[in-house]
Amino acid sequence: MPDTIHHIRHWSRHRQCLGRRGESAAEVLKATTGVYSTHPSGPLSLFARVKHFTEEDFRRIDAQKLGLRVPAMRESVYLLPRETAHRTMAASIPPPGDPNWARRYSQSGRKIPPEFFDEWKEEILRVAQAPMAASELKKQARMPDDKLKFVLNRMAFEGYLLRIGADSLRSNIISYVSTEAWLGEPFPPEETAKAQAWLAERYLHAFGPARIQDFQWWVGITKTAAVKATDAVDVVDVGEGHLLPASQIQAYESFKPPKTDTVDLLPQWDSYTMGYAPDGRDRLSSRDTLERIYGKLGATGGNAFGVILVNGLARAVWKPKFSGSKMQVELDAFEKFPDKTMDKVTEEFQKIALFLSAKDLQLK
Repeated sequence: MPDTIHHIRHWSRHRQCLGRRGESAAEVLKATTGVYSTHPSGPLSLFARVKHFTEEDFRRIDAQKLGLRVPAMRESVYLLPRETAHRTMAASIPPPGDPNWARRYSQSGRKIPPEFFDEWKEEILRVAQAPMAASELKKQARMPDDKLKFVLNRMAFEGYLLRIGADSLRSNIISYVSTEAWLGEPFPPEETAKAQAWLAERYLHAFGPARIQDFQWWVGITKTAAVKATDAVDVVDVGEGHLLPASQIQAYESFKPPKTDTVDLLPQWDSYTMGYAPDGRDRLSSRDTLERIYGKLGATGGNAFGVILVNGLARAVWKPKFSGSKMQVELDAFEKFPDKTMDKVTEEFQKIALFLSAKDLQLK
């Protein structure tokens, strides 16, 4: 359905706030359901979507508690809107006390003796009343050093701890803090099926039109759960199983793609490029370039590299490397850019370098 895919490509780019259509990070997090929390991917995902976004704006997300870093879709850590982070987590991650956690942390290499977990958990919660790096927690918490990272990880997955990002947009050194201490209360309980139905609606608003298979892959749940969740949403099939909330149909059908060329630079693991099942990425890429975007697993999975979208379609892959204040970009274009497009690409990279406090930019 070539005409439909063309329309879907431009519509979904529009719904993802690309072209810096968002007024604020909080608005974009809500509109897109969240971004990957890893630096610099998370900051760059917001930079591609928010007008006049600065390093100070990004830091304000933590300082004003506008967003929370929690495990979510496919057990990846996302930066999600504060108001609904717990609901997204409930839809995609087993609840505290689920037998899966005991099994997961009984495996060799990350074993947590079950008879000690509750004791160590309470010890961490006693200490982590304000954001603390793991190195600081190691000094203050009374528990074996070699078990700390596994206990912290499990507590974050069970919702007892939150991650707080580093000040530097390039650093992934995080801090941990008690959820209850940070928010003033623990996460409220959420029924999994209701949370998944809510998330299905949010997904289709942000990523639709999309298939049930895409939602299933994105969340990392069973087909049965994905079908049940989407069945609870009032949707319209716009073609070949691509679903859109009924409330959006009029806007979708009347939507007009931009009249001028658009260029978007998305980072590695951007939520948009990671938002569809491997066989549902036609809006993003032609079949013959999937491996260049997603690696050797392009046809079956894989993590997306940074991409350059031209009119919503991936035309190149980019990989950044930092050396002090210098930002080097390895550019792999699928075909030579016209001069006008290359000028726009270069301009966008210059904006990114400035955002990431790089004083020098080299494209190669």
